[in-house]
Amino acid sequence: MEKKSAEIVSPAPYFKIAFGCGNRAFYTVKGELYDIAEEIGIEIQDGYITEKCDYEGDLEEIIIYRQERAELLIDKVLEFYGVNDWEMPEDMDLVLSIY
Repeated sequence: MEKKSAEIVSPAPYFKIAFGCGNRAFYTVKGELYDIAEEIGIEIQDGYITEKCDYEGDLEEIIIYRQERAELLIDKVLEFYGVNDWEMPEDMDLVLSIY
């Protein structure tokens, strides 16, 4: 899916890639994330991510926690969405969300 924006969000700093889509279409992003993880041999549900849903239970945000084991996953996700030229501080989590 095509990203709409990429930015560092404050005051609780994290790097956010936002997509201009609805909740249901956002499941495409989840699928892409799982494909990226599979390509590099990472089991995505092994403590790498948290999914947040809206009040109706529709997915609206995926957080990839910055930890040593997730470095390669974060690098590959940034590369996949074309934002790997950003200087993402090493203590920030990566958030994929609807816009």
